[in-house]
Amino acid sequence: MLHSEAYTLVTTSSHHQSLDDYVDVKSGKAYDLNVYLQAALRRQYPELALTSTVDRNVNLLAFAFAGHATATLDIVDESVLRTRYVSGTSVSESRTFAKYLYRWGDEYFIVYVVHISYFETRQYILKEPAEGETTMSMNGKTDELLRAIGKWQIPPPPGDKWVYVYDNGYWFRSRALYEQVKNASWDDVILNEEMKKQITSLMHKFFDSREIYKNLGVPWKRGVIFHGPAGNGKTISIKALMNSLFRSNGLSIPSLYVKSATSTWSIRRVFQQARYMSPCLLIFEDIDTIVTKNTRSYFFNEVDGLENNDGIFMVASTNHLDKLDAGLSSRPSRFDRKYLFPLPSEEERKLYCQFWRRRLKEKKVDVEFPAKICPAAALITDGFSFAYMQEAFVATLLAIALRRSDGDEGEEMEEAWDHSGDDGDKDLDDYELWRELKKTIKALRNDMGNDSGKDKDKSSTEDDAFSKELALEMEAQAPASDPRFFAGQPPLPLGPADSGIGKQLEGPPVRELHVQVDFQNVPIITEENTFVPQTSYLGGSGVPVDYQGASVSIDERTPIQQFE
Repeated sequence: MLHSEAYTLVTTSSHHQSLDDYVDVKSGKAYDLNVYLQAALRRQYPELALTSTVDRNVNLLAFAFAGHATATLDIVDESVLRTRYVSGTSVSESRTFAKYLYRWGDEYFIVYVVHISYFETRQYILKEPAEGETTMSMNGKTDELLRAIGKWQIPPPPGDKWVYVYDNGYWFRSRALYEQVKNASWDDVILNEEMKKQITSLMHKFFDSREIYKNLGVPWKRGVIFHGPAGNGKTISIKALMNSLFRSNGLSIPSLYVKSATSTWSIRRVFQQARYMSPCLLIFEDIDTIVTKNTRSYFFNEVDGLENNDGIFMVASTNHLDKLDAGLSSRPSRFDRKYLFPLPSEEERKLYCQFWRRRLKEKKVDVEFPAKICPAAALITDGFSFAYMQEAFVATLLAIALRRSDGDEGEEMEEAWDHSGDDGDKDLDDYELWRELKKTIKALRNDMGNDSGKDKDKSSTEDDAFSKELALEMEAQAPASDPRFFAGQPPLPLGPADSGIGKQLEGPPVRELHVQVDFQNVPIITEENTFVPQTSYLGGSGVPVDYQGASVSIDERTPIQQFE
């Protein structure tokens, strides 16, 4: 029989553990557990730099379980809070407080993963400072790890193509804009041919000249401004420029389109994403609405401050170069070249009419359009922008179509397309298109007079349809809450992974980790260091069950490696 001496009462106390603080605070002492724990960890590890992240933004355990790092649970120097779950002979657990010895390549980290609330799990990363760093500065090695995880979390889906768009405070991806860009061509742009070549050559030479910039010791960045009255080809030229980039480089050099960014917070997000995805084409629409008296200093600092902007080619558009801040329009290190898109000349308006004539012929539209209408239309549209001319043709064709749908066929159509411009002796007024076009142009000119103080721009039905499609994409990828909620996170432009609750909160798209969580929304981890997949939910007994309540074996779990 064993003697009582075998049971020894341990009276010596162990060294301080952060779990003591966790338990103390969870007992109702703190208002903000995150603040309290950061202070506790700094006391416990005064020689290490502390970085705080959330798992929805950058998931260290998922990265390790996928085989890109190792995360060893440390129960020697720290306690762990866990809940065990059983299904048959399989055992798994959730951990609300755990310390890991984390290794990535040749670098070692201490990582605490702490469940703060149902919606938040914090990851505290501790790392020794490098030379020139302090315990209170950002840690270079930690940031390298976060960037590596971020890159892993955002894999480009095979065959999927889009343009990244920033609007209303967050990034989303637009396939609708990509389709418009794909169909845009310099052949459809009525612009000086030499200017087309200059713009295209400047961009392509920039992306092909990284080593040249490096050898010269100058920053590998450039910027151009497209300016001029509204509706004269700036937007279509940007799309044609993007298309030429797609054709030559595929998606290896992404295009980032900034539609609105009216705060310093948004400007920060824009440049974070551009730096993360460089080399890239960064486009600012109506930059005069982005660089204002409230944001100018911050924008300038992002463009040519201390941070590295290598590989970023900026294109900005504005209808009001005269109203643009001189620090933006006149300083070469920010935007080196300016290209004017003026109102079209009579010859350019004639070319635009010929473009519409070819378009209607290709589509076999049943409207007689003789060649002599082109110079006549160019003559009476003096002062019109391309946008107004487009509206003239669209409105004219719609009026003709609506009148015919009401039963008024107008004059009999002749096979004018087969005459190759030989219009015989017919007067211009004999053509239905010309009569309707004159009425439309007169109405638009009156409209221009009434809007003399406004931008002379018009939106076609096609543009309206695109705007609606873009709005639907934006709404579908909108954050579940105010995106500024994440402003306190590490400076990584990543969308948080789906941890099993709600939808993805940010774009761009991330590797979705549909994992099983317990009643506290804490991921369940198996003994083999894999997540239980989200094919089931936990029943009242704590056992994984399907939607009918039937038990699901944890042996059917999916390792994270299969998400690669």
